[in-house]
Amino acid sequence: MNGKKSYLIPILLVCLMAGQIMSTYADDYIPHLEVTTANTLAAGSKGNIAISLHNGGDYDVTEIEALLTSTTPGISILSGSQKVINKIERGRSSGYEATFMVDQSVAVGAYPLTMTLSYLRAGRGIVTVTVPLTLVVDQPSLPAVRITTSGSKITPGVENTITLTVENMGNTSIKDVDITLASASPLLTLTDQINNYLPELKAGESTYYDVKVRALENTPIGVYSLTAQVWFMNNSGIEAKQTINVPLEVTTVVQTKSPVITITNLNPSRVIPGERFSIDLQASCADAAVYNAKAVLSPDVKGLISPMNPTTASLGDLPVDGSAKFTYILLLSGAAVAGDIPLTVSVKYIDSKGVQGVATETITIPVENLVQFSLMEDLAITAERGSTQTLEADLLLVGTGRVEFTKIQVLPGTPVEQIAGSTEYIGAIDPDSPVPFTLKYAVSNSSTTGDYHLKLRITYLDSRNNQQNATLSVPLTVTDPSAVITTPSSDGGIWGWLKRLFGLQ
Repeated sequence: MNGKKSYLIPILLVCLMAGQIMSTYADDYIPHLEVTTANTLAAGSKGNIAISLHNGGDYDVTEIEALLTSTTPGISILSGSQKVINKIERGRSSGYEATFMVDQSVAVGAYPLTMTLSYLRAGRGIVTVTVPLTLVVDQPSLPAVRITTSGSKITPGVENTITLTVENMGNTSIKDVDITLASASPLLTLTDQINNYLPELKAGESTYYDVKVRALENTPIGVYSLTAQVWFMNNSGIEAKQTINVPLEVTTVVQTKSPVITITNLNPSRVIPGERFSIDLQASCADAAVYNAKAVLSPDVKGLISPMNPTTASLGDLPVDGSAKFTYILLLSGAAVAGDIPLTVSVKYIDSKGVQGVATETITIPVENLVQFSLMEDLAITAERGSTQTLEADLLLVGTGRVEFTKIQVLPGTPVEQIAGSTEYIGAIDPDSPVPFTLKYAVSNSSTTGDYHLKLRITYLDSRNNQQNATLSVPLTVTDPSAVITTPSSDGGIWGWLKRLFGLQ
């Protein structure tokens, strides 16, 4: 049922004192606006209200602004809450429409609206008045759609699939059916199929579709719900809306697991002072997934290691039993001494409850002394085939630390052969302190003449008492043996020669 109601809005009140009208205002006609509305809607529907402004006064009005408000819960103004009209001449009207949504929960009855009008009248300035209006809800909401579920019992910590059944309970078809879903609890999340559209749903027909719901691991046992909003067009062409609660039930409790993050150094190689090196790390996740993980490298306490690339690396999301690799490029100071330098690597993450966590590991960087051997002398030796030779030289250690239990030996190889005396034990060697040594070696008689190298192996214990080796190479030239000259003698051979030498004969 539609109704019309008229309101007379005085613009400027004539001073009325004891029922008498002052003669100075006898001919001053006051302009006024008449507001007319068609003000009836049904609960659960969306519709337009026609509003007409009529100037019933003796003067034109300009710069009209109309503000329409509703303070009733469930009655919303979707559009047309504000209207600006440049001018309404005397005796003329201007109209517009405001779109309202009346919730299905609103009962039949009359509900107040408020219109605030302001306009300009010549010679009087801006006039502002407030007009009370009424919206009549003449029909209750009749549910046209019913939504039921199967598989409504969900398990926390995993993705659950529930099936929604949407049924048209009315006697006529409904069209342009738009169904939207939202979680009514922060513990539940919709991961798929949160809206669905149907061009038409005939009377008595049903449709089905699946929805994926995830509950947080710490969701307690209890009843929860999804909120479904169903928009549709009825057979009268009126757009309506229903809000339906879809119940869900959590029947089991999942034992909450905390993520375990481990950080592993994939190449724990040793480095020497002044060296640029890299460490390849791997972050592994167990027991529970983590999200938005980041690796952060902290500087060493003594400041001996400088990073050459960013110290923060994004690892993304890590599922259970997942892992991510990342690399830091570092520079070790030349002032570092032998030992272990600890580095702290942290992995920051968000767990399944939305809580930030951090896992920290200490990565040890093993630092070795800088050790380099050389011979004090710049040697180049010559040896005859088949000969036995002696090498005398001084061994020099160039480095940053002392070495222990040093031994030097001749390595066999064409044309060199080891013999007794090819190895000498030296003991401890300090940097820049030459140590003399003597080694013997033999040159194979079957070798050919030419240029070779005499190789020397140095074996020592480093600062960690681990045996290390170094090799030196000395240029070696092999020549043919020298010829032995003999002179035949008929007078006693060499004895005769000696007698003649000393004048005895």
